[in-house]
Amino acid sequence: MDGEDVVQEALFETYRKLDKFDDSRPLKPWLFRIAHNRCIDFLRKRGVRVEAESAAMSPDVVEPKEPGVLGLGQAVEHLVASLPPKERACVLLKDVFDYSPEEIAELVDSTVGGVKAALNRGRTKLAASPAPAKSSRSRNPELTR
Repeated sequence: MDGEDVVQEALFETYRKLDKFDDSRPLKPWLFRIAHNRCIDFLRKRGVRVEAESAAMSPDVVEPKEPGVLGLGQAVEHLVASLPPKERACVLLKDVFDYSPEEIAELVDSTVGGVKAALNRGRTKLAASPAPAKSSRSRNPELTR
C-alpha cells in the first residue's frame, strides 16, 4: 500500500514537472531521480530508515557466518543496511543498473569525482563487512510492510 502511494506521488510530481523536462536528455534517469527522491522523502518522514540503521548497528544475536552465496534479497538487504544513502545509490546504479558515472552524478546531484569516491567507499565497505547471518530475532512488522 505504501509503495503504491509513493508511486502515485512520483507520477503526480512527474506530471507537474513535465513542462520543465529537457527533451534533449534521456527520460529514464529523470524519472528514476524523481521516484528515488520520493522514496527517500517517504522513508525519512516515516522514520523507518533511522530504526533500520539502529537495528542493523546493534544485532541482538551473533551467529556464525554461514558459507555460501547470499540470495538476491539478502544481498540487497545487506547493501541497504550497511551503506549510507549516497553510497548505496551509487553502487546500485553502477553495479546493478550499469549507469555511467556521468548519469549517476546527475541522478544524485553530485560530480563525477564525487560519484567515483562514493563508489570506492561503498565497495570498500561492502567488501570489508561480513555477510549477514540469518537472524532469529523477530522482524518489525512496520519494516516488513
